[in-house]
Amino acid sequence: MSTMDTEKQALRQAMKQTLRALPSTAAGCVGEAVAEHLSSSREWQHANCVALFSTLAGEIETAPVVRLAQRDGKRLYFPRMIPGFSLEFLHVSDMGSMVNGRYRVLEPVRESESKALTSDGLILVPGMAFDRKGGRLGRGAGYYDRALAGFDRDADRIQLVGVCFSVQLIDAVPMTSADVLMDRVLTQDGFCVTD
Repeated sequence: MSTMDTEKQALRQAMKQTLRALPSTAAGCVGEAVAEHLSSSREWQHANCVALFSTLAGEIETAPVVRLAQRDGKRLYFPRMIPGFSLEFLHVSDMGSMVNGRYRVLEPVRESESKALTSDGLILVPGMAFDRKGGRLGRGAGYYDRALAGFDRDADRIQLVGVCFSVQLIDAVPMTSADVLMDRVLTQDGFCVTD
């Protein structure tokens, strides 16, 4: 294991302990605050479609953002794991149609509409830690990094926003060339400026 891998693993373990110490109501409260900040953001105003994630332990609750997207007429997409340790984003019109996938993560059924995210899309990305320059530490398998690297963000005007609890915002995330930078990072306190 390289020094970088060791550093990332240690940060993941430390962040897991920090997240376990949060009150059980934190995920929902932070999800509401994130939805409120998003609703008036330029990213939200320009987005025709929004890709979210199914909430796992240690992540903000995304249901408030789902309700906001439905209210504002945004097309909703959720990731589904595919061979090659990557993700595809599928359109979901009925939240009740989601099923347990690998690792018991709710995802769209295989038969879901698989239209690509349209231009002016917004992808909300979970992570274990983020920094103010857009650095992101994932869970370690690289699913999001491989999927996000496949987008032509400039041509398609796709915005990547990391979403997390404020305690997950650190000075610097250890990054390699395979790690995808976020355009902005959002916590319950608002958007963090990225360089």
